Amino acid sequence: MDEDDTGLDRLTMFSDGVFAIAITLLVLPLTDTEIPDGRVGESLAALWPQMFTFALSFAVIGRYWMIHHKIFRKIVRSDARLLVLNLLYLFCIAFLPFPTSVLGEQGEEAAVVVLYAGNLIAIGLVSVTLWWYASSRGRLVTDKVSPREARASIAAGIAPTLGLVPSIPLAFLAPDWAKYSWLLIIPFSIVGERLFPQSDD
Repeated sequence: MDEDDTGLDRLTMFSDGVFAIAITLLVLPLTDTEIPDGRVGESLAALWPQMFTFALSFAVIGRYWMIHHKIFRKIVRSDARLLVLNLLYLFCIAFLPFPTSVLGEQGEEAAVVVLYAGNLIAIGLVSVTLWWYASSRGRLVTDKVSPREARASIAAGIAPTLGLVPSIPLAFLAPDWAKYSWLLIIPFSIVGERLFPQSDD
């Protein structure tokens, strides 16, 4: 195993650890909740906003872990800039439990909705930037990645992030509707993958 392989292995192992910790921290606000005897149904109903944000953030982190895994299957070399971009990416992932917790408790506040959406947008943009840097001119990726595939991956990665943007101005008008608008991620992702198909190799 050469130095590049060792460096990439350490990078991906460290990244997997950060993802695992972040996804575990999401559930802590739920575990701290006390449910009085005889009021289980009422207490669970009151926890619905927190359970929703937990499920949403769990899905987000899981999705971006899969994207990270897919990206690093195609990266065969590393350098200092890649490490910095990966750390920035992990910073955004590790921060997500905080806005998740606040959103579950004060989801009617516009600032909280903007904070959460901004965090998700940052994750998406850093992910795309990391891939753009690694794949630009074949800098750090395997020879199997063509320039066309690299561009398609960037476009497909930007698409779901664009689905989050409308929620920011909408949050100041109707915070609840802003949260519902996050469902735009689904059609934006589907359209992005259909318009810019990518290889899984």
